[in-house]
Amino acid sequence: MFSFSEQWALAGKAVVEAQLISAQAYAQAAVDSGASVLDLQLDAARAALAAATVAGNQLLSVKDPQALLQLSRTQSQLAIERIGAYGRQAKDVAQETQEKFETVTKGEFAASRQKFGELLQVVKQTPVPLIIPFNNFLKTTFGSADEGYDKNKNTRPARQA
Repeated sequence: MFSFSEQWALAGKAVVEAQLISAQAYAQAAVDSGASVLDLQLDAARAALAAATVAGNQLLSVKDPQALLQLSRTQSQLAIERIGAYGRQAKDVAQETQEKFETVTKGEFAASRQKFGELLQVVKQTPVPLIIPFNNFLKTTFGSADEGYDKNKNTRPARQA
């Protein structure tokens, strides 16, 4: 049979491990989303470069002002279509990113909550004489900070209106 200190240590370790796994899952989702954005940017840059090359070649082959005006309209329309397509793709990437983070949040929150519940069960099962020294430790460690704050708060001169 485990001692209570070993049970506390194991339960506490499980909580910390669950938090580390959550952090890793969030980091992975962020990296995946960043990669998607980078891919989108590279595709947009490639498309713009290809379009500029085609437009430049067409511009060099123009013979009269009427053809130049028509080429300008055509290229403007194509640019507007590329911008619209980029916007739709960017929206899709943003939605995918949001869905990834929601999925990670739901799954990791449930896992962390379960591990924390297990820790609380260990604390509830601990006999009272073992908890008292722990509470005294917390009071001495953090109580002095509270006393200093209260003392400092009470020694300040009152503001005059």
